[in-house]
Amino acid sequence: MCRYKMTVPFLMMFLMVTVAFSQQNPGSPKTIKTISGVVTKIDFVGNTISILSDDQHQMSFSVPENAIITQDTQDIGLMDIKESNPVTIQYDIASPGMDVVESIIDNKPSSHE
Repeated sequence: MCRYKMTVPFLMMFLMVTVAFSQQNPGSPKTIKTISGVVTKIDFVGNTISILSDDQHQMSFSVPENAIITQDTQDIGLMDIKESNPVTIQYDIASPGMDVVESIIDNKPSSHE
């Protein structure tokens, strides 16, 4: 009986340490790819963007709130990108489900010239 009293606290401590370490490194490492194309659709409610890539593949991406979106080195929002704009997207293919955007560069020249 005494042996079990020592085993249970040890197992509880081991479980807590394991959970703590697993939360510090969630998921698999990121695998970042880059693709260029033309925007075909933007879903502002679902936070997704679809493009027709330069090699003629239709692709859709999830756009998280922390994605970096720029035009002419200026920060912009997803709502500032328009359909038919040329874009370059860096995305994480290691995420389960839809590919997740890391950054979007809107390659359409700004109109403030």
